[in-house]
Amino acid sequence: MNIAQNDYNTKTTTTLNNKRYFSTYRNSDIVNNFFKYKNINPVFIYNNLNEDSVRKIIAKETKGLSGIYMILNKETISYYIGSASTGKFNSRFTNHLIYLTGSKIVKNSVKKYGLHNFSFIVLELFPEIVNQENNKKLLDLEDFYIKSLLPDYNILTEAGSSFGYKHTEVTRIKMKTNYSEARRNKIGGLNKNKTFSTETIEAMRESGLNRKELNYTEQGILNMKKNSKSIIVKELNNTVYGEFNSIVDTAEALNCSTKTIQRTLKSPSKLLKGRWIVDYSK
Repeated sequence: MNIAQNDYNTKTTTTLNNKRYFSTYRNSDIVNNFFKYKNINPVFIYNNLNEDSVRKIIAKETKGLSGIYMILNKETISYYIGSASTGKFNSRFTNHLIYLTGSKIVKNSVKKYGLHNFSFIVLELFPEIVNQENNKKLLDLEDFYIKSLLPDYNILTEAGSSFGYKHTEVTRIKMKTNYSEARRNKIGGLNKNKTFSTETIEAMRESGLNRKELNYTEQGILNMKKNSKSIIVKELNNTVYGEFNSIVDTAEALNCSTKTIQRTLKSPSKLLKGRWIVDYSK
């Protein structure tokens, strides 16, 4: 394990597999042991999230990239898994952990344990620029990670209040036991051959930055947010996935267009991509 310095003069640890993270030694041990047990080789691990220098590094290194991320509570080893379309890793990070406008469960945990006790982790990069045609592939990848790793913060239900259901210790033990050796091997196999070189990651980043964006004006986005009602998104089993302030926020969270959300809201079934029920909050 070698110690290097990055552009922001923050201590960077580089492992033999070129995985990089920003942390204290204690935090490094906790996170590394967690991923060793789960048989996962993440791309980036960021600790000390309360430091401005680390936030700048996240914005810089994830710019133009897409894939699967994890938010890990190092005190409880509870975690949240989500997907980020092209160029959205940093907005996922800031929404969940800085502005606290993403998952309510994550928000309450950050308030309770403090931002310094969390890690933001890029589990896997998606090698294509995300669009409406291939977005399902990204969501399927996210779904695989969720079903394989059983993240506490995803599967806890959010009943009407801002406080989520808390698993009993018995439930947590059962969940941990359910992470079988077969599942460890399966997710390890998925992760095994997807290590990209620094040059490949840079090429993916450049490709993402050069993509054509939908040309919404700033005023247009503000108008959509202003005129929109609060929207609640549920899984097919009626578990609340999240609640969002507008159509724009919902579209960003689900990696789809605002028109797709609008069509879903108008449809009788309210079914989006065969996975979510999207409706206005009552």
